[in-house]
Order: sequence, then structure tokens, then C-alpha cells
Amino acid sequence: MRGQGFPIAASTVGAGCGMLTHYLWAGMEAMAREAEIVTRYRRLALENDPVAQFKLGDLYRLGYQVKRDVDEAVVWLVRSARQGNQDALAMLKKLAADGVDVRRRVDDLAAPQQPAPRIDYGTPSPAVPVVEEPPPPAPSRPAPPVAAEPPRPRIIPLPEIEPEIDPLRIGEDAADPAALRRLAEKGNAAAQVALGNAWREGCGVAVDPVEAVRWYTMAAKAGDPRGQYSLGMMYDLGLGVGQSDAHALKWYREAAKQGDAAAQFNLGNMIRLGRGVEASPEVAAKWFRQAADQGDAAALFALGVLYEGGLGVEQDDVRAVEFYRQAAERGEAEAQFNLANMLRQGRGTDPDLNEAAALCRRAAEQGLAAAQLNYGLMLSAGLGVDKDEDAAARWLKRAAESGGG
Repeated sequence: MRGQGFPIAASTVGAGCGMLTHYLWAGMEAMAREAEIVTRYRRLALENDPVAQFKLGDLYRLGYQVKRDVDEAVVWLVRSARQGNQDALAMLKKLAADGVDVRRRVDDLAAPQQPAPRIDYGTPSPAVPVVEEPPPPAPSRPAPPVAAEPPRPRIIPLPEIEPEIDPLRIGEDAADPAALRRLAEKGNAAAQVALGNAWREGCGVAVDPVEAVRWYTMAAKAGDPRGQYSLGMMYDLGLGVGQSDAHALKWYREAAKQGDAAAQFNLGNMIRLGRGVEASPEVAAKWFRQAADQGDAAALFALGVLYEGGLGVEQDDVRAVEFYRQAAERGEAEAQFNLANMLRQGRGTDPDLNEAAALCRRAAEQGLAAAQLNYGLMLSAGLGVDKDEDAAARWLKRAAESGGG
């Protein structure tokens, strides 16, 4: 439900068309410092920082401030993924779907601050304490020195790439539903929500959305905002209970009043669309702003939409760019696409075709059909990117398959 229903005010290359939506790249904030940023990512990546490895890999994948090199991108993404970085795992999954070999041999980096290797004078018996002895005296005819063989890097298998997590999942581990039930029956609201998740997702129990609603309701009536948000979502989607905008609105509001950002966004979206209540973009903007203040990406994108269209707020392209940028930095593909269009057109910011093309590609790689279409057209025309008719044809085909052609 998050983010649904937003029209996009965007246009394709050379012609007006449109659709608003949600994401952005951090490089917009200071063009002169981007080389320094690359250097910083590389330094941290070499120190085995998984986030920096993902960022560096993404730069190579996009050819952003470095020469594009998919092979080098895979190396850094694999190193990041081996340390459990979910963004890297997701990106490798997308690359694999595009036919990129992501299961190639990738050597791990040496562990930092490793001690210098010592000469081995023999392995003592396990039952005998290890006592370090001085080296034996040199023979009368010393043998030629033998260079120590450097340790070979350990190759760790790449974890299997898992599907994206369900957006309603709160995060509790439902591996032991019986233990959760014991806690839930004692009135533990967190356990009630987790048990509701288990029944809804089929974790350790058979899928039963009706039973999930029962446990969410207990937590919601006890005042738990996670339970209220989850119950609102079930009414919103009609899972385990009859679909009801009025009930969804009620429970979103209860959770939103307690500061739940996801509920604040969903409440704002329902008010904007007039679902269960009279439509009011002004009131919607207030709820979006509360969620945005907590860093909610969907809400930041929504505010960008409102400012771009002058809906419930005074029209302001500069503010629209500001909110799109923040949302895009948090992974919102539609915000990335909208920002790319504003950069291309020079609305609310100085025009920058190179940045527009990079952003459009990022959105396209996340499956946004409108971005795939625009990026294909930019490749075909050589706008902000080297002209490449073959690549353009591939992106236009993907856009058509996604319903955007």
C-alpha cells in the first residue's frame, strides 16, 4: 500500500508525458566533491566496510564519477554481500537477472592488521604445551632461502539471494510460534504482533490471515502502534477481514498519533485520495510532513509530488527537488525518476543532463517502466550519456515488457 496512487508529472525526452512516483543519488549535493567521495568509499571498502563496498560497487555499475566497469562492480558487491549487506544482495540479484555472471571467483580482502607470519619450526603434539624455542643453529652449508608462500585468500560462497521482505513484516523472529503464543496470551503486545506476522506469513504455522487479524487486534486494542498499523493494513487490503477504508483509516490514525511513520504516510495517502474521509491535500501534507520528519522515504517523495503540483501547498519546484532528492537518497525509484526529469528540464535546479541520465538509469534498473523508456530515449539521442543504439533498444524493449512502451 505504501506509495500507491501517485500520478507522475514527468516527461519523456523531447515530448511531454507523465507520471509521478518515488528515490535519488547522493552525488547531487556537491558536484565538486564527488571525486573525494569516491576516494573515501574506496578507502573504507578496502578496510572491509560492507556499506562502502556496496556504494563503490554501485558507482562502478553506473559509471558514476568512475569509468563504468561491471566486472569491478560485481567484485565489490560480492564482497559486501558476503558480509550480509542486503542492498548488495538485491543488486546482485538484479544483475544476475540481466545476465551478468555474479558467481565468479572473488577473493576476499586480507583481514586488517594481520600479524607478520612466523617461521614454522614444527608442529608440537596436541598434548604437549607449546613452548617457543629459539631457531636451530645454521648448518655449515646453508640452504638457499625459500620465500614464504603468501597465504591464499579464503573463498566464501556467496549467500543465496533471498526475495524482498514483505512490507508488513515487523521484524520479530517467529521461529517458535508456541513460545510466542505463551507470551502473547500473557498480554505481551510485541509477541501478539509477531504471532500475527507468523500466521499471516505462514512462519512455523499454516497461513491464516483471520488468525493474524485476531492477534493484531489484541495488540492494537492494547495501544501498541505496530499492532494498530498492522491491523489497519489488513483492513486496507482486505486480508482476513472485510476490506474497509473506514476501519483502515481509524487504525492508521491511532498508530500515526503515536508517531508511527508508516501509518502517518498511509493515513496521509488515504486522506489525499479521499478514501474513508473527505479528500484534503492540505491535511494529507501535514501527515506526510510528520512522517518525512522521521526520514520516511515515501513521505518525502509524496511531499515532492505535492510541491511540484501545488497540491495542498504552494507550488514550489525548488522544494520539490529538495524532497525528491531526500527520498531518492533513501532508495525511492520514482523520486529518482522525477528528479532526473527536473534536472533534465532545469526546473527547480540547474540543468544537468549527466546527472539526469545517471538517476534515470538507477530508477530504470529498479524496474520503473517510465524510467526505462526515458533512459532508452536518452541513450538513443546521446543525452547525458554516450549514444548507444543497441543499449537503447534493450531498455526500450524492457520498458515495453513492463508496460511503459
